Amino acid sequence: MKDKDITDWWQNYLETNRQEEELKKQIRNDLESNVEFFKQYLIHCYAVQPLSEKHRGLINKLEHNFDGKANKALLQRFEKNQHNLIEINLMYRDIYENIKLRSWIW
Repeated sequence: MKDKDITDWWQNYLETNRQEEELKKQIRNDLESNVEFFKQYLIHCYAVQPLSEKHRGLINKLEHNFDGKANKALLQRFEKNQHNLIEINLMYRDIYENIKLRSWIW
């Protein structure tokens, strides 16, 4: 009777380990495909720096073509957009470094 219990235990143990390894492989494969997708996505859509340079040029042009409240409102809006671009840039770098780190670990 003990031999059968030991045999059943080993079969369960081996099956559990096999399923665990299979699940790990599946998760790793899913994450690797996501890492590649997001790397390509971020490379493709990352356009913060050229946009901020264009922003500066637009602000300079606005200062010369508008007067008073309109000029002030437009400049405030552009400054807010510039701030948002800086935040997006920081988020991009954090995400990129996180993806780079995760791809290095796998």
